[in-house]
Amino acid sequence: MSEEQIIDLDKLISDRTERGVVDVSLNLENKKLGDDEIIRLAENENLAEVTHLELGENSISDTGVSALCQSPYLKKLKSLSLKSNNITEAGAQHLAHASNLTQLEQLVLKFNRIGEEGAKYLAQSETLTNLTTLDLFRNHIGEAGAKAIKASKNFRRVSRLRLD
Repeated sequence: MSEEQIIDLDKLISDRTERGVVDVSLNLENKKLGDDEIIRLAENENLAEVTHLELGENSISDTGVSALCQSPYLKKLKSLSLKSNNITEAGAQHLAHASNLTQLEQLVLKFNRIGEEGAKYLAQSETLTNLTTLDLFRNHIGEAGAKAIKASKNFRRVSRLRLD
């Protein structure tokens, strides 16, 4: 990892953060970020104010998701998009158990590979109970995964649901 890449991530965060009256958004969609950058991002205290985080269309795997889920700076996060990455059932399990994501209202995981087991982990999550939007389109969750999501007592607030 070169020094220039570290500066680029800091510059990206600075350039791509939008502060509204109530919310702070950080859009890092399609920035060719991999797990190394996401691990550094998760350690960045500037995330403490972010309420909407867009990380779609990168190269994030379960390792990057794990780092995000362990970040102490995501407690205000309301919306997280990880669409079109390399997330499997292990990443879904990390999200399902992420105690820092209790305020999350929107979770977009479309175009990943969480599968049936990943859908079941999410359905059993006791930390993602504030979700109102859940997008699992094109994740190969199958009939059993879809049934688990639809029957989940933890997703009573979900009003916008998209499955395979």
